Amino acid sequence: MTTNINRIKFIERKDIDLIKYNNLIEQCKTVSIYNYAWYLDAVSDNWGVLISGDYEAILPIPYTLKYGFKIIYQPFFTREISIYSQEEKPQLSTFIKALPNSFKKIDFNYSEFENLENFEIQKVNYQELDLNLSYTEIYTTSYSKNTKRLIKKALKQNIKINETIDVKTFIDFFKENTGEQVNYTNQHYKNINQLIEVAIKNKTGKLFEVTKEGSVIAYGFFFIQKHRITYLKGSVNKIGKKNGAMFSLMDKVIKEYAGENKHFDFGGSKIESIAQFYKKFGARDIAYYTYKKNDYSWIVKKGKNIRDLLKF
Repeated sequence: MTTNINRIKFIERKDIDLIKYNNLIEQCKTVSIYNYAWYLDAVSDNWGVLISGDYEAILPIPYTLKYGFKIIYQPFFTREISIYSQEEKPQLSTFIKALPNSFKKIDFNYSEFENLENFEIQKVNYQELDLNLSYTEIYTTSYSKNTKRLIKKALKQNIKINETIDVKTFIDFFKENTGEQVNYTNQHYKNINQLIEVAIKNKTGKLFEVTKEGSVIAYGFFFIQKHRITYLKGSVNKIGKKNGAMFSLMDKVIKEYAGENKHFDFGGSKIESIAQFYKKFGARDIAYYTYKKNDYSWIVKKGKNIRDLLKF
């Protein structure tokens, strides 16, 4: 598909035709949960979309404002922005060239590598497991020995896993057991609370609690799509760690959807120990790329408030 840069325009969120926007996303088999309008509404400071023609191709653009400048950024709880197209996907460079001049700094993730001029590009990985095989095949051939051992241990400890809609209790549990590690702001907690509540309401996500003798020892939230299960966030306390609660939880979700035409997306982490945890279920690394560019003038870059201006 040849996309003419002159046919691409930037539209703010309030002016988007949501029916056309959502229809285009829905028709793509590789749709990412992070690009739905309801998702971006929950996690972005602001966002709009670059549109080619009459929604023939789109690229969502989340952005924030600093001292009158627009800064494209990758919001918390998202991994990437994606191009969606009715036909062959256009090049990323075509959309980037169509960005209004008001966007002076760019820092986003994209699933493919493209050598964009004047951009700093870095490869990053997330972890994914193919669920096409039966659960028995996945368990036998993909799970590590340690994973199998901890799942069996959880069963012996009479660990129970149930679906819940009590988002507030999950957030409180997360703050208590994981808060110091992630150092979230109040806004981050507000965003993730809204995100999970909306997902549960529109039946695109499930929140699970793991209990031992009636007490909650772990939580995990997962987005459920036609072709993909995406792990968002979870938390486990000391008792849960000792009893393999998160191993048991991941196993439950894998078991529930094994044999379907889906992929289990663990979300990924730059922390090696977390990535290794996902790989114990047989997950493999999938590459994506961070694109960065700074078009502030040298005067602005040398200005008194440069540290505040360039941080977000």
